[in-house]
Amino acid sequence: MDNPVEIEKRFYVLEDLKDFLVSKKFTSSKVISDEYLDTPDGLFYQDGIYIRVRNGKSLDFKFNPEHLGSHNVEYGASCHEYNIELPFESSTISIIETLQKIISIKCPHPYTFEEFLRANNLQSLMVLQKIRDIYEDETFIVAVDKFSDLGTFVEFEAKKFMSSDSFFKELVAITKGLHLKPLNSGYFELRLREINESLYLKGKYLIDEEEKVVA
Repeated sequence: MDNPVEIEKRFYVLEDLKDFLVSKKFTSSKVISDEYLDTPDGLFYQDGIYIRVRNGKSLDFKFNPEHLGSHNVEYGASCHEYNIELPFESSTISIIETLQKIISIKCPHPYTFEEFLRANNLQSLMVLQKIRDIYEDETFIVAVDKFSDLGTFVEFEAKKFMSSDSFFKELVAITKGLHLKPLNSGYFELRLREINESLYLKGKYLIDEEEKVVA
């Protein structure tokens, strides 16, 4: 990826967004299945690194490089994302080599996805499935994510790179009057808190401030 930086913010949807979305351009609706991978003790998660397979077609890495190695940090709008198409092809080995300079992963030999899992001691931690409806305007990609159990959320992602200050200034303007509640973590944390609370509490980005004191 030429520019791996994403700037985005998610919210719980507390009221129907139909009137708000009327002014946005609808672009697509799709089912997304994300399988999250980690070591048996969740070492990548504990350092704020998320590794997933999306729809069986892409191996994705998401993290904030400024937060690596630190625990007293807050979930921010900016992160880096790297994507490798599956199955692995020799043309994508440079992405793994770039990641090796930032996070503790091993490049597999031979260069296959199966060997990558083995070399890095990765296993399936959970699968999250959602229906994503995507809209856009001049500034944002607006994704409405619907889960059968977690609820409905909306994610605002900057269409082009901008500073965090500019992003939040635009975000405040566009969400004025909407009934939304900020989600100070990812969907991953919402599910992990349900299925493995002890591991969840070892993460960087806990959902509630009170949990950080306990952790």
